[in-house]
Amino acid sequence: MQTLETYSKFVLPHLNKIIIKNKLVLEKISKKLVSEVKNGRFLFVFGSGHSALFPMELYHRAGGANFVIPVSNAALLPFYGPKKLRQLERKEGSFRKFLDHCAPVKGEMLWLASQSGINGGIIDLAFYARELGLYTVCFTNLEHSKNVQSRHSSGKKLYEICNIVVDIGGRIGDAVVPCKKGLFLGPVSSLSLIFLGHSILVNVCAELENARQHCVYTSVNTPDGELLNLALEKIAKKRDPYLNKS
Repeated sequence: MQTLETYSKFVLPHLNKIIIKNKLVLEKISKKLVSEVKNGRFLFVFGSGHSALFPMELYHRAGGANFVIPVSNAALLPFYGPKKLRQLERKEGSFRKFLDHCAPVKGEMLWLASQSGINGGIIDLAFYARELGLYTVCFTNLEHSKNVQSRHSSGKKLYEICNIVVDIGGRIGDAVVPCKKGLFLGPVSSLSLIFLGHSILVNVCAELENARQHCVYTSVNTPDGELLNLALEKIAKKRDPYLNKS
C-alpha cells in the first residue's frame, strides 16, 4: 500500500546514493568551475522538457550564483505543448540558436541535462558545443541511456560525446515507485538534477566567497536583498542576456 511517505522512502536513499557515486566527478567539476569563475568565465546550463527545470532552478535566485546563465526559452518548456516539444527535442540542430543567444566563449563550461540522453536535439547541441570549444558536462541516467537506442543520426548518446559525465541514477523510465505490473510512479530525474546542481554550486560558491570573490545572490524578498545584489548583477549583465532585458 502506498502512503504519503512512500515516495520519500525511494527518493531520499536515491539522493544519498548519487552524491556518493558521483563524488569524484563532482569534485573535479567543482575544482574546474572555481578556476573558471576566478578567471571571469561563466557557467551555462541547458535542459529541455522537465530537464528545463534544472537551469531555471539554478538561475538568479536566493543562495544562487551570479555566474550561472541558463540556455533557455519558452519553447523548451512542457507548456509549449508536449507534442511540439517532443518534435523539437528530436530534431537535430533545433537547440543551437538557444546556445548562440547566450554567446558562450571558447573554454567555458556547459552543463547538458537529459534523463535519457538519446534525443537528436541535445546530442546535436553537444556536438555543436564541442565545435565551439566548450567544456561539456553531461547529466544523465546511465542505466536508462545505455539500454535504449539513440535517436541521433550518429548513433551516439549524450554521455558518449561530453567531456565528463554525471550519472543522475534512477531506473529505465525514470519513475521509481511500483504501482502495479508494468506501471511505476514518482520520477526522480528532476530532483536528482537540482540536488546535484546545488551540491556543486554550494561547494564552488563557498570557496569563491571565502576567497573574497562575491558571487551569491541574496533573496530580493528581504529588506536589503535588491541592494546587495546590485554589484553582482552589474558583473553578470556583461554576459547574461536575460538580465539585460530588464
